[in-house]
Amino acid sequence: MPNNLFVHIPAQQLKRRLNFLLSRRLQPEVACQEVNLGKLDFGLMRACAAELAEQGLATTLHAPFNGFEPGSAKSRLRTKAQLLCQRSLQLAEALGAKRIVFHPGLAQGSTPSQHAEWLRNSREFWPDYADQARQQQTVLCLENIFESTSEPLFELLQGLDPEAFGHCFDIGHWNMFKKESLIDWLNTMTPYLRHLHLHDNQGELDEHLPIGQGQVNFAELFAWLKSSGLEPTMTLEAHRLDDLERSLAGVALHLEK
Repeated sequence: MPNNLFVHIPAQQLKRRLNFLLSRRLQPEVACQEVNLGKLDFGLMRACAAELAEQGLATTLHAPFNGFEPGSAKSRLRTKAQLLCQRSLQLAEALGAKRIVFHPGLAQGSTPSQHAEWLRNSREFWPDYADQARQQQTVLCLENIFESTSEPLFELLQGLDPEAFGHCFDIGHWNMFKKESLIDWLNTMTPYLRHLHLHDNQGELDEHLPIGQGQVNFAELFAWLKSSGLEPTMTLEAHRLDDLERSLAGVALHLEK
């Protein structure tokens, strides 16, 4: 497998899955969706990352997103987001992670005024972390969730340090909410595209199906990547082991073409 490919592993399972990762030479994206960072053993995370690094394997990090609202109009929610962001950067340092995926916190169905307020607050929030990201040689990647077009994230990233910030394109989320073609989205976000989340669905639910088991046109994605010359890091977001095996086989077929 290419050295820019990662696989979804919940943080609380990293130690248990370590031998599997090492034996298969798979690199984890350590996912913290269901983890309280205040209770996570950072020493254990550091030790696991060190074992992986000894074998030439890297890590990425998916930061917590529950309650993470960096663009909120409420100061208490922005304060909570600041704490989560700081703690996520500390965990990334322990892991040696070169990518940290964050959700942008733009609510589904936001009105134009809510969008403008989110953009204004987000532009004030994120620059505080640019220096630390550069020092750690990591990139904070903002992932599309409910966005139907690339415009909100493009507007935000235009005002941020391109060395410290980038875009995580989640093709499964795009497939659920899209009002913009895959190629148009990718072409727009080319200057910021640093990471991909790969999983499939039927266009209605966030099913996290294996590659090729839903409606997503992965052939179009990989053809665009080949023609663009870009090599972003990418994570297979399969949530079950048998789905991961199917996704590994699916991505291998596309990479061979």
